[in-house]
Amino acid sequence: MSIDPKRIIATPKADFHRLTGRACRIKFEALDAESLRELQRFLRDLHHEQQMAVNRARMMPWRRP
Repeated sequence: MSIDPKRIIATPKADFHRLTGRACRIKFEALDAESLRELQRFLRDLHHEQQMAVNRARMMPWRRP
């Protein structure tokens, strides 16, 4: 089973755009598959942390971070 590099690259690009609201200037094509997966994992963790902070602020708006 062959892995399509365009499909691997599309996910981090979309995640960056969704999280930051702008396109990034990283050359994803220069990264190997393992680095792309690590980047994808980092972005997923970052999004999870962001959602947890939002949820904490909604549940307890009187507390400071």
